[in-house]
Amino acid sequence: MSLAFLVPLFLLGIAGIVVPVVVHLTRRQRKNVVHFPSLMFLEKIPYQEQRRRRIQHWFLLSLRALALALLALAFARPFMDDAELGLGATGGPREVVVLVDQSYSMEIGDHLEQARERAQDVFDGLGPLDRASVVAFSQGATVLARSTSDRARLRGALDTLQLSSGATRFGPALKVAQTILEESNLARGEVYMLSDFQRVGWIGDEGVRFPAGADFIPLPLGEAASVEENYLVTDVSLPRQSVSGRERITPTARVVRRGGSEPETVAVTLLVDGQVLQQQDVLLAPDAAASVQFPPLTLSRPHTRATVQLPEDALSADNAHHFVVSPGAALGVLIVEGASANSNESLFLRRALEISDDGRFRVTVRRASSIRPVDLEGVDAVFLNDVIIDGGSAERLRAFVGEGGGVLVALGEEGGWPASAGDMLPGTIGPVQDRLQGRGGRLGFLQYSHPIFEVFAGPRSGDFTGARFFRARAFQATDSAEVLARFDDGSVAMAEHTTGRGKVIVWANTLDDFWNDLTRQPIYLPFMHRVTEYLGGRAEAVPWFTIGQVVDLANPEALLTAGLVSSEAAGLAEGLDQVALTPSGQTVPLPAGEGPRYLPLEEHGFYTVRPPGTEPERPFVMAVNVDLEESNLARIDAEELGAQLTAPPGSEGRALNVDEAASLQREDQERRQSLWRWLLLAALALFMTETALSNWVSRQKAGAQPGLAG
Repeated sequence: MSLAFLVPLFLLGIAGIVVPVVVHLTRRQRKNVVHFPSLMFLEKIPYQEQRRRRIQHWFLLSLRALALALLALAFARPFMDDAELGLGATGGPREVVVLVDQSYSMEIGDHLEQARERAQDVFDGLGPLDRASVVAFSQGATVLARSTSDRARLRGALDTLQLSSGATRFGPALKVAQTILEESNLARGEVYMLSDFQRVGWIGDEGVRFPAGADFIPLPLGEAASVEENYLVTDVSLPRQSVSGRERITPTARVVRRGGSEPETVAVTLLVDGQVLQQQDVLLAPDAAASVQFPPLTLSRPHTRATVQLPEDALSADNAHHFVVSPGAALGVLIVEGASANSNESLFLRRALEISDDGRFRVTVRRASSIRPVDLEGVDAVFLNDVIIDGGSAERLRAFVGEGGGVLVALGEEGGWPASAGDMLPGTIGPVQDRLQGRGGRLGFLQYSHPIFEVFAGPRSGDFTGARFFRARAFQATDSAEVLARFDDGSVAMAEHTTGRGKVIVWANTLDDFWNDLTRQPIYLPFMHRVTEYLGGRAEAVPWFTIGQVVDLANPEALLTAGLVSSEAAGLAEGLDQVALTPSGQTVPLPAGEGPRYLPLEEHGFYTVRPPGTEPERPFVMAVNVDLEESNLARIDAEELGAQLTAPPGSEGRALNVDEAASLQREDQERRQSLWRWLLLAALALFMTETALSNWVSRQKAGAQPGLAG
């Protein structure tokens, strides 16, 4: 171990100790001329200057010289350097990243408070040149303070930590830590993670790898089995039915109990618009589930808020399941068939649309070759099932499609279309073709990227290849048409044409079992549901969202498609400023503009959207629930996680400037020792002592000199 200097150039200041000596030895007599009228009465005494050129007070001179030397040494910043230790072996400055879990599972016990305390312990151990960052994470990551040595700022960042409604995801936080380490110029890095280390937070393919020289230090919070039991609502089904022209839903909740030792009775409460509607008791065994069905609820007002609530337990965020329902969510469907059609002409189509858990479709059948304006009131989709309509009806359908409606033309033996409105179709209708080769033709091509077929693209999601088609109508598609399906001989089976805001689809076959056996395949029902939803421009209503989703409130058509708002509420996003009130009472401004207005859903509960300064009776409301994966408290092995994050021995990390790292290490050692402070204090003490002694000597001299005789 040897003495080293951070700024050795200041050692030249030691030469300043010669200044007192030079001043002392070269001091000359000052001539003070006094004019007298006569010198005859004065005796001439020679002035002895030699005594001033001798050093008479060696002690005072030594104090002055030593004080100047100490001052120069202090500015040179000395420290004790151990040359035998390699680079980084003594610690050196570190880039410290503290990752704090704020997912909703951290509400168990005092996990979050433990995280604050242990993070503060890490900051208390920082060296003078160490830098630290604070990153809060759940599903995403937020940098609260980055690469700072300011302890007050780090403490302030910890004070802002709050529980979120998100689930645990390690990937985003570890990616932020990797970026901070890679951008740092410090030789060493340390990543501290304070979490309950749930296994669901790590998939393994996040692609995170810390640079060489970085250490991962897990700080688990709580115990692996810190929750003996947990109750949660996993789902709520909302089947609809129409009774006397009014819609009703029958909420059925699925309640799960995890853990426990003895059967327990649990109170399950249904709240509607903040008021308790009913409470039921259910007996739950350990690690068991049960369904709780509430009485039917009549939907009389839009945006009705409802919650299925369980009593509070150690993990309360999953004890409630919120949802929003509105009347009029069913799609109006008009089926038009010929006046002479047999009684089973639309049987399969009608039955397929009537079979739905939530009463999604409201079906009306009209047997005529004309469509009246009253027939289209409250209708979203029209099926022309093997019928040819007159020109006036076609023009009414043109206006209907232009405003966003949808029409499907099923071409059977009698199906057709008036020539006066031929531009509405995606092509030209041809004659009937027999397809009796072998056992009938099949569908050979489906446009799986189209919204109708995209849900059937995955494995075991539906098989169209089993259906056989014995006859079909020839159809020649235009260049502007989009062909959605073809038979195995290449002829068109389904084509689409867009007109205004709506669309017209031609199906070159029947919707019954006369020309095909598609109606007898399991795929028929979901296929007809998808076609109807697409024609009606509305998907299945969304009664709730999950934390982490984002809604664009500037797109009324998208809101209607998702079943979120009624047509009367579609003006929500049309040129008016809006404000969203979060479940915690925070206000999110949503100014009007031509671009999207995204609202991130980050809290569980109800989001209310309305124009600022207004209090509508039934505002637009969205329900948001937590991700129930977070309720699985099984832990991941922290050592296993660290092995996947840190670089293996001998791997090449980011390029390290050895000279810069050595310089930072020397500066860190000097700041940790702070010898210069003691040197400055010693110099100050010497200067004060020298001043006191100098004044005392001067007073002694003044008292020893005789007075001037007059």
